[in-house]
Amino acid sequence: MTTATGGIRQRSPKDAVHVHEISMQAATPARLYDHFGGGCEAYAVDRELAARAMAVAPWLSWSALTAREYAQTAVARVLDDTDIRQFLDLGCGLPAADGQPLVELVRKIAQPGPGRSPQYRYVAVDHDPMVIAHVRCGAVETSGDAAVLLDITNANALLDTLQVFDGRPVAVLLHQVLEWIPEDKAVASLLAKIREWLPAGSALSIIHATADAQPEQTAQLVDTLAAAGLGFRPRSRGEIADLFDGFTHLAPGLSETHSWHSRRATLPKGYSSGYAGIAIKPADGPAGCSVDAL
Repeated sequence: MTTATGGIRQRSPKDAVHVHEISMQAATPARLYDHFGGGCEAYAVDRELAARAMAVAPWLSWSALTAREYAQTAVARVLDDTDIRQFLDLGCGLPAADGQPLVELVRKIAQPGPGRSPQYRYVAVDHDPMVIAHVRCGAVETSGDAAVLLDITNANALLDTLQVFDGRPVAVLLHQVLEWIPEDKAVASLLAKIREWLPAGSALSIIHATADAQPEQTAQLVDTLAAAGLGFRPRSRGEIADLFDGFTHLAPGLSETHSWHSRRATLPKGYSSGYAGIAIKPADGPAGCSVDAL
């Protein structure tokens, strides 16, 4: 069931799976990324794990900052190059303390003005209640926004969320979230359902960790996170490319994340730890936007 308070939608998590409680005893991906990116929301348990992780994978802080810049670039690119004004941010994570929240970027460009119905929609989804609390307080302000607490691998819960969209094209953002779903079948199933549901002209933006550039260090990182109870599954370029099946990439295509970075010429060689890409669903693809597809 979905309720609305002050224009903010909050879904009950009763049907969701793996929805986290706020805890200071176990590290979470959202707080780890916040710490890697220079934020201040991490607890001691997160900072301790982050130190161990960075000891074996020293690029993590750089990677988090690069991913944040890509996210801003991706949203701006969609808004500038397409007519898309609806965004579904799956696994949205904590808002960057040193950057403009994505919803503000969407609102600034797509909002028609005071007193008029919003022409945009931004829906942020995460299974971490701390993340949703931050999004609701800091970014979600109008009837065009929603903050939803659920596990994105739960098809029934996701179906409820998709009903807020109106049939126009949607940009789905999956930024640094799929690597935290270790089961390949779960990821493939999720992406197949999303691609089928999306209307023609929609966009899919993905940032995903890889071991291609640093296989030995990344393997150590996986083991370090596993010892702390966190599943982490970097995937190859080919595996990530499969997630865009049937979609057409915008330039520069599926590339190392820093290829989208405005300061890429100054980045350390060999530090890429992920791939990023934006692709569009062609007009001759399946019709999409039927919730029955889930």
